[in-house]
Amino acid sequence: MTISSPKMAVNFTIESKYRAHVSADQVINQLNALAEGSPHPLLFVGEYVNPPLRRACEKRAISYVDPTGWAYVVSDEPPILIRTEGASRPPIPRENTPTTRLNGPAAGRAIRCLLELDPPLGIRQLAKRSSSSPAAVSKLMPTLVDAGAVDRSADGTVTRIRRRTLLDRWTADYSFMHSNGVLLDYLAPRGLLRVLEQIRGRDDLCVTGSAAGRTYLPSATIPVVPLTLLTLYSRDIARVADSLGLIRTDRGASNVIVTTPRDPELLKTPRLSAQGFPIAPIGQVLADLLTLPGRMAQEAEQIMESLAEKDPAWSE
Repeated sequence: MTISSPKMAVNFTIESKYRAHVSADQVINQLNALAEGSPHPLLFVGEYVNPPLRRACEKRAISYVDPTGWAYVVSDEPPILIRTEGASRPPIPRENTPTTRLNGPAAGRAIRCLLELDPPLGIRQLAKRSSSSPAAVSKLMPTLVDAGAVDRSADGTVTRIRRRTLLDRWTADYSFMHSNGVLLDYLAPRGLLRVLEQIRGRDDLCVTGSAAGRTYLPSATIPVVPLTLLTLYSRDIARVADSLGLIRTDRGASNVIVTTPRDPELLKTPRLSAQGFPIAPIGQVLADLLTLPGRMAQEAEQIMESLAEKDPAWSE
C-alpha cells in the first residue's frame, strides 16, 4: 500500500486478519515478527482493532485501520500521523458468528465474576462461580476475546483478564437506565443520608451507583463528586418507596432512582457496606456509574484508578 501526495509518498507492508478470536498478544507477536523482516512500515488491517491491540500497536509504532473507523497511521520518513476514532464494539456479526450482546443476566453474572476473580479460570469453574450454565459462559467468550478483554489458552481456559477493557465492552451494550426493568424517579424530602440510614440491614433492595461506589474507595479518599443521586435495585419498588417516605416525581426533580434488576441474583446475596446498607458487587456498581447521567463516570474512573494501584488489570 502507498500513501502519497504531490510531494511525498510512503509505502506500507499490509498484514490483514479476519476475526479469529485470538488475543491481542498473539496478534502483536505476529506483527512484531513481520515488522522485523519488512523494508516498509507495517500497517495492520482487521475487522475490528480492539483497545488492547490499539495500545500495543501504538506503543510499537505499528499502524492500524479497521472498517469501524479506528485508524492510526504513522511514518517517520516522510512524517505522517493520522488518527481517527471508531466504534466502541465490533461490527454487527454476520449470520452464525458467535458474538453475543452483553446486556442479559447470564452475561452480567459472568462479567461480574471476571471483574473480581483472578485467572486461570476454566469455563465450568466460571459458570459455577457465576451461577450460570457452562453453555452460556462458553457462548460469551468469543465476544470477550474479540474485544481484547480476555485471553484464552488452547483448551479454552481464561488466562488473562483486562478488567478496564472488559468493563468498557460490557457498557457498550449494557446501561443502568435501559437494561433493567421498571425504573421510577423519586424525591427523598429528608435527604439521601437519611434514606441510607433507613435501609441499613434490609434484604429487599441493594444500593448501586454513587452511594455504593464510594464504599469501595479507601477510607481516606474523598469522592470526586458529591452524593446527589441515590440509585437502588428492588423487587418491589412501590413498597420500598413507601417505607422510605419517597415521593414520586419526574426525572428533573428526582434524587432517587429505583429499578427492578433484570438479573434477580443481584438481590439474593447483596454485600454489606461498612455503614451497614446492602450494596451491589463492584463490577455492577462501576457499570452503573459509567451509564448513569451526570458526572457519575468520573466516580467510576476514580474507583478504577484506586483499584489499579493493587491490580494492574484495572488499567488495561
